Amino acid sequence: MYRLMFLLIVLLAACAAPTPAVPPGTTPQPPAAAPTVIPSPTPGPLPTATTSPAPTTAAAVVSPAELKYQLIGKFGPIFFCDSDFYPVARPGAEQTNAEQQFPTIQANTDEYQAILRHNNLKESDTSAETKLLIYREHKKLNAIIFEPSGSAFKFQLQTGQAPRSNSQVEGTISGGGTIAVTQQLSVAGGCPICLSGNTLIATPGGPVAVKDLRPGMVVWTVDAVGARQAATVLETVRRPVPLIHEMVYLALADGREIVAAGAHPTTDGRLFADLKPGDLVDGSRVVKAERVRYEEDATYDLLPSGETGAYWANGILIGSTLRHSD
Repeated sequence: MYRLMFLLIVLLAACAAPTPAVPPGTTPQPPAAAPTVIPSPTPGPLPTATTSPAPTTAAAVVSPAELKYQLIGKFGPIFFCDSDFYPVARPGAEQTNAEQQFPTIQANTDEYQAILRHNNLKESDTSAETKLLIYREHKKLNAIIFEPSGSAFKFQLQTGQAPRSNSQVEGTISGGGTIAVTQQLSVAGGCPICLSGNTLIATPGGPVAVKDLRPGMVVWTVDAVGARQAATVLETVRRPVPLIHEMVYLALADGREIVAAGAHPTTDGRLFADLKPGDLVDGSRVVKAERVRYEEDATYDLLPSGETGAYWANGILIGSTLRHSD
C-alpha cells in the first residue's frame, strides 16, 4: 500500500511544469505583451492637387465720354449747328444757358469728369468762365451720335468748319478705343435754313412736295399788293443737315402747321426761331412754336419769280431764303 502511494507521488511531481528559479536580488519581469499590429490603410485614388486659377485681366473698358474724346482726337473738330448762335446769335445767351445747364451736366458723372480731365479743370472751380467752358465741351460731345452695339458703340459725326466742305464719318469704336470706319463722305458745310422735304408747296396743278420741285415748274406766289399769281420756279436748293439738327415746329390756331429751320423767314422778315405763341402769322395766331429733332438728311427751298419771292408751304404764306443768300 505504502509503495503504491509513493509511486503516484513521484509520477505527479514529474508531470508538473518546472518553475524557473529567479536569481536572488532580481525583480521578476512580466511576460512580454504580444505586438500590436496596425492595419495598412485601404488603397484608394491619390488626392488630386487643386490649383487656384490664374487671375485674368479684363479688357479695359473706357467710358463713353472718353471714347468720344478719342473720336475727336482722331477726326478733328466736330461740326454742329450751335443753338446758342444758330439761327440768330443773342448776346449773353450762351453764358445764361451755361449757368442753367451746369447742374445737369455735373450730374452726368461720366461726361463731367471726362471734361474736367481733358481741360485740366478742378472740380472745385465753378466760376462763370469754367461753367462756360464745360458747357461748350458738353455741346461738342453731344453732337456725336453714339449708340451701344454689342460690346462696342456705333458713332456718327461731322467734322469741318462751315462754309467749307465737311466730312461725315460713320463707324464703330470698341470699349477699349479701337476705331473702325464704315463710311466717310464729303458733305456741304453750313447750317440749313430751309423746309423739311415733305412740305407741300401750292401750285396751279395741286400741292407738290418741296423736294420734288425743279426750276421751270410753276407755283403760286403773291405780288406786291398781296394778290395771288402764278410764278416760275427760278431756283431750288437742297442743303444737307448735320447729324444732330433741330427745326422749328409751328402750329397755327386754324390748324395749319409746318416744320422749318429756325432761320427761315416769314413774309415780313421775322425768323421762325423768334416766333412764339400769340404771334400773328399769315392771318392766324401761333399756338405752338417748339424745337423738334429733325430726322431727314436735308432741307429744301425754292425761289419763285415775281416781286416778293413768297410762296405757300403747307398753306402758310412764307418767304424764301434764296433771296437773301446763295
